[in-house]
Amino acid sequence: MSSAPIVELRDVELHYFAICGRGEPIRLLLEDAGVPYVENNDGDAFFAKKWDLDEYRFNQLPRLKVNGLNLAQLDAILRYIAKARGYGGNGNLEDEAVADMLAVACEDLHVTYLSKVYSPDAANLLPPFAKEHVPKVLKQFEHLLQQSKSPKGYFVYDHPSFAEFHLYYLLFALSHLNPALLANFPALSAWRETMSARQGIKAYETSGRRREMLNAAPTAQMRVV
Repeated sequence: MSSAPIVELRDVELHYFAICGRGEPIRLLLEDAGVPYVENNDGDAFFAKKWDLDEYRFNQLPRLKVNGLNLAQLDAILRYIAKARGYGGNGNLEDEAVADMLAVACEDLHVTYLSKVYSPDAANLLPPFAKEHVPKVLKQFEHLLQQSKSPKGYFVYDHPSFAEFHLYYLLFALSHLNPALLANFPALSAWRETMSARQGIKAYETSGRRREMLNAAPTAQMRVV
């Protein structure tokens, strides 16, 4: 981890639906950091109170209650946890730019993925998405990793950046569409193995606590390649 001060995270509550979705990168980081948290999956409460901007900033989930704050937006939540628990940068602007580029690229891919999964035409949209679009994006990730990889095998630092927890989940989700997702991307494949071997992530993934459904749309679970 970085030498940045560690901030205690108290009374941590993750509010999200009972699916993996955008809550999963947050769970992965909390588990990896060993931060105790409770989870609230009461979607009805969210829809009833989503316009209470003190509780649901930007009217959305996931929401993280921590240290008296109500946080929204996936990347902002990941950054907050990462900085508090020592996953932050090393002060090198170029390294931090790499982490930020990765974060934005993950968000772009996630948004595109969800647009296909939740489309009424998902059965027709997902095969070309998985076969054509995803490999083009993975080629960019592979190149970035090869150019910036740390001696420990992560994208930038000697520990995962906040963005790597988002990418790790995306690869998990996309592998349902294409089990051979990383067959042509050896650097990403090795990175995923490095991430999966981390104590907190490994314990979480073998605990049976991960949500069965990736998203609210069953199409996300289908193999299309």
